[in-house]
Amino acid sequence: MSAFQSVYSGEKGKSFAESSSGVGAGVSVYMDGKYLTPYFGFKVGSMAGTQMFLDNASEVSTSFNYYSASAEAGFHLFPIERRKKGFNVYFSGGGVIGYNFVALNKEASLENIPYSDQSFSTGYVAGVGSEWILNSADKNKWNLNAEVLFKNESSTLFNQRYDLSCMVFSLGLGW
Repeated sequence: MSAFQSVYSGEKGKSFAESSSGVGAGVSVYMDGKYLTPYFGFKVGSMAGTQMFLDNASEVSTSFNYYSASAEAGFHLFPIERRKKGFNVYFSGGGVIGYNFVALNKEASLENIPYSDQSFSTGYVAGVGSEWILNSADKNKWNLNAEVLFKNESSTLFNQRYDLSCMVFSLGLGW
């Protein structure tokens, strides 16, 4: 299980770069391996803020709520053989498929975009992480992990290609 914070980037009006960061939680399953370990997981996140959205050629500043759910699968690559107990560092990479929902303030004056929109998204993640395995038991193994990931993801929201790319900072507890 993990908790994460997402800090978005991208072009003004076509991303959440102007907004506050998002937060969320996830559940992942990590397989065993010495150098290469597959993983898969599921994350949910949310964010609320105020920023500018493009309504055709005009800019509209309004508050919004954003919610996401995504599935992720990939690999952790350990440059040094993974220890059964203790501290390990790894590189991470994988693919993402997500569902996104955005609701804009209904008091905003919009002409060409809806007050809410939803769509699927695709992308990839790459980053670095560490784990600290607290005990060497095969069953009931406990560990703490931390990751810094770059997520490149995009979707079609509000009649345009929307950039959902962000830096993800994650802390987790595993067993």
